[in-house]
Amino acid sequence: MRRLSTSAALLPALGLVMASALAGCSDDPAPRPVQAVPTDTGVVHLPTSAAPTTDSAGHRIQQLPAPSSHPALSEERVRGFDYSYLKPVGWSEGERDLDPPPDTLVQPDDTDVPAFIAVERPIRIGSSSLKEAVERLRTGFEGKGFRPMAAPERQIGGYSAMGIVVDQSDELRHVYYVAVYAEQAFAIRLTYDPGHPESLDVYRAVLDSWSWG
Repeated sequence: MRRLSTSAALLPALGLVMASALAGCSDDPAPRPVQAVPTDTGVVHLPTSAAPTTDSAGHRIQQLPAPSSHPALSEERVRGFDYSYLKPVGWSEGERDLDPPPDTLVQPDDTDVPAFIAVERPIRIGSSSLKEAVERLRTGFEGKGFRPMAAPERQIGGYSAMGIVVDQSDELRHVYYVAVYAEQAFAIRLTYDPGHPESLDVYRAVLDSWSWG
């Protein structure tokens, strides 16, 4: 049985980290985005397909494996507070010993696949920006002894999302994407074994199916 252990499921407690970090939100400006400066070589500059190495806040990106499968999604939508997403085939809603409890959680029916996707209860952030929310979240992880890296930025349901990657061990990785909707931060977490990249593909498919409201 490969279900993640209780201690693994409890770390890191994203809701508590975010809530405590955002409780001290101020009007401090968000970090300035890093602007790419083209090099003038005297020739026509063609667009490059190279993936960015830093996110818009200047943090180094942990490049995630390219999709290797095409997960099937059911027609059933998992509905949470102001959002919904399609339930992956072979995954079911479940419960984990997480603190605080997530708003929704799905996990593989195959207990030999160590993974789950959890959506934390939204945290009201008022006028704070997405960058500010993610930066404070990053600081909270660093305070717990983790060394978070950025995930490639993307859209979730038409809204900009920034990501954080936290490697707890060689066999346990946490990927979080955070989006702001209606002045609330929504953190969507995948916890999985990097040796099972199909779970990452399922996570991407869930994010692609996302709807707000």
